[in-house]
Amino acid sequence: MQERIAIDQWEILQGSVAGMGKAVRLVPDQDGVVRMRIEGETAAMAGVRWSPEKWLIVDMLADMDSVVSIQFPFYQKGEEIPPGESCHMLSYRLIPLRRIKAAVRLEELASKSYYLDMLLGGVLEGHANGHPTSVEKMDAMEMIVRSPYRNRFSSLTLYDAYLTDELPDMAVEGGPMVDEFGQWIGKEWDTKIHSEAQLVSYLKAEYETAQKSPGFPDGWSRWGGWLAKRFDATGFFHTHHDGKRWWLVDPDGYAFFSNGMCYGSRMGVYGFTDRRETLFSWLPDPKDSAYQDAWTTADQIPEFAKRNGVGVGCDRKMFNFARANMIRAFGKDGWWDAWQAINTARLKSWGFNTIGVGVNNYEDENVLEYLKKAQIPFVWTLKKFPRTDVRIFRDFPDVYSKTFHSQTQEFARSQLRDLVGNPYLIGYFVNNEPEWKVAYINLAERVFAHPDRLSSKGALVDWLREKYRDISVVNVRWGRNFESFEDLFTPADRLNADTPEAQEDFAAMHALLVEKYITVLKTALSSVDPEHLNLGMRYAGAGPREMAGCEHYDVFSFNCYAPSAAQALETAGGHMDVPMVIGEWHIGGEKSLLAHGLWFSHTQKERGKACEFYMQGAMANKNCVGIHYFEMNDQPLLGRFDGENMAHGAIDVCNRPYEELTACFKHTAEKMYGLCAGDLDPTQITGEAFQRR
Repeated sequence: MQERIAIDQWEILQGSVAGMGKAVRLVPDQDGVVRMRIEGETAAMAGVRWSPEKWLIVDMLADMDSVVSIQFPFYQKGEEIPPGESCHMLSYRLIPLRRIKAAVRLEELASKSYYLDMLLGGVLEGHANGHPTSVEKMDAMEMIVRSPYRNRFSSLTLYDAYLTDELPDMAVEGGPMVDEFGQWIGKEWDTKIHSEAQLVSYLKAEYETAQKSPGFPDGWSRWGGWLAKRFDATGFFHTHHDGKRWWLVDPDGYAFFSNGMCYGSRMGVYGFTDRRETLFSWLPDPKDSAYQDAWTTADQIPEFAKRNGVGVGCDRKMFNFARANMIRAFGKDGWWDAWQAINTARLKSWGFNTIGVGVNNYEDENVLEYLKKAQIPFVWTLKKFPRTDVRIFRDFPDVYSKTFHSQTQEFARSQLRDLVGNPYLIGYFVNNEPEWKVAYINLAERVFAHPDRLSSKGALVDWLREKYRDISVVNVRWGRNFESFEDLFTPADRLNADTPEAQEDFAAMHALLVEKYITVLKTALSSVDPEHLNLGMRYAGAGPREMAGCEHYDVFSFNCYAPSAAQALETAGGHMDVPMVIGEWHIGGEKSLLAHGLWFSHTQKERGKACEFYMQGAMANKNCVGIHYFEMNDQPLLGRFDGENMAHGAIDVCNRPYEELTACFKHTAEKMYGLCAGDLDPTQITGEAFQRR
């Protein structure tokens, strides 16, 4: 059953109507935005009945030359959003220039996951923000459409908007966007490949060049360390403070700064093909043995399984054009060896001495063989993080439960058994950008709101009982009227909201939960592998809140997407003097893809300058012991497993480096250890860098 939202129910807040017929054509305002609003009674906006089990469908076509940003903020009359929290919003990136359907599952307002389901068709990535709620509490909603890069946005054609109990056909309407090499048909750029002969000739020449590569720059150890500065050798990487700054130390004892390339061992990125087959000018038959290494299904991507469940996606086909291009040049039996040789030579010549992030993210990458042949130090992201059946918020487990303790032991054994004793392993990230951390949510507040009698709830009640002895003290501090500590087991939202004293107690309990989360894992991991460094959770940012419990790590890690890491490093270093690794950063490029990066430049020349400014500033910081660029490959034009499709790589889908960028990488690497030691000053040339909105 479909319940349509009539066009006259929308109030146009930004943009204007350019034409009406079977569809409505809207043009953006001077800021490049179309913004529309509907209101009504609670759960009855625009005169239709809204409920969690329904879908909101928007049938549309955006005429713009970048990925489409569409946001759906929901509002509840009289609700005040606490400082630091965002409004209740579901947001997506969509394919432009084709008629597609945006599908919004209204139960996602419960915010159980930051990542929304990949529904394919024209939907790329989706996120949920805000405190958990229900659409049945809402009385207003907006729809905001724009280019996240302020690119050309000519018009939005709105064919239909309605609520439905079942998903419609999500197929995209329109002709091909992707050519036979994985490139965008609608754009031209200097290094675009136009024929198979051109592609094969280039790749074979790169292979010949790789055979003559000299390896790491002069003055570097076999590990990529600095021969001019030496400390104690332990046979494994470790940390050291020399009285001026923190260092990593390589297995032979040489000072080491981890200049990393994320997914440096990967040849290309898989992207979805099903429900969008008409958008490709060429795809080989999945049964064609020549290209079997370029096909997979979504269930084989560990990050997809982590977010969507084991076994989900076995019927959702994905193709890797970068692998297919290598197969064209070197055949099905020779492409991997050629890639390993080309890539290893490039990374060392550009001055990257670490393969970063999760080098093991695809099950078919032969990653351990690659690492053995490449002889480049690496970091590892552990997979299958312990998740109790009942969780506190999103992916945060019931950390005081016996189940969590037992899961961590199995997690440690299964994840580390193949890595114990490997001297090239610097250390491991225990997790990456956990979903509970993306939202500004107090975990203790979520514990007391939880309907179950969690072990963690019992632990927090015991903490309150021991601290205050009498429930009347808690009542005064929180502005409540509990009769006993037992009343705290009755679920209640926002117990931290009414008084400063309540907020103080909940901040302390939040820290207790995070510390338990960290220490239980640390104990299990170090019992299996005491030699390698625990690099922490690789949070999405750095600050006092993120650093709670970081003294239990060997290295504090965080991702930092910005024109400079200086402020984040100084803030974190001012809170606690510990060694730090920036696990992800980038400045993307323009022209070749629909999305340019979280931060980006308009030209490769400016991109190179912006990257040098970022790198050199971080290298000169006394707490920073590593930065890892995200990532080696551009993402697919129509998105990877979660819809990300950014032109942020050091190489494109045809395995061609962005030479103005890589020349800057190489130039900074030659100065790296002088910058770390304070013998050289970092560049003050910023380059241009713009933020995606």
